[in-house]
Amino acid sequence: MNQPRPITIFKALADETRLGIVNKLAQEGGKSAVKSCDIIACASITKLSQPAMSHHFAKLVESGVLREHRNGTEKAYSIDRELLESVGIDITKL
Repeated sequence: MNQPRPITIFKALADETRLGIVNKLAQEGGKSAVKSCDIIACASITKLSQPAMSHHFAKLVESGVLREHRNGTEKAYSIDRELLESVGIDITKL
């Protein structure tokens, strides 16, 4: 798979909701993956619909910011810290 271009990464993070998602995952998820069922709970907290949250997560996965892991029908997401560091983003400062 090709490495995402930096502009794609920055565009994904330019959205306030997506930046908030990455920030929240960085704080709560640490290095572990967050399950998709937690995304639904996150949707209720952010007052966004589940389809809207899925859209934002899809954009983050497409850009390479998040990695999507599948286990049967369940999905989990984790931050690609190496990719973000390669373009000069320190997630501890988001």
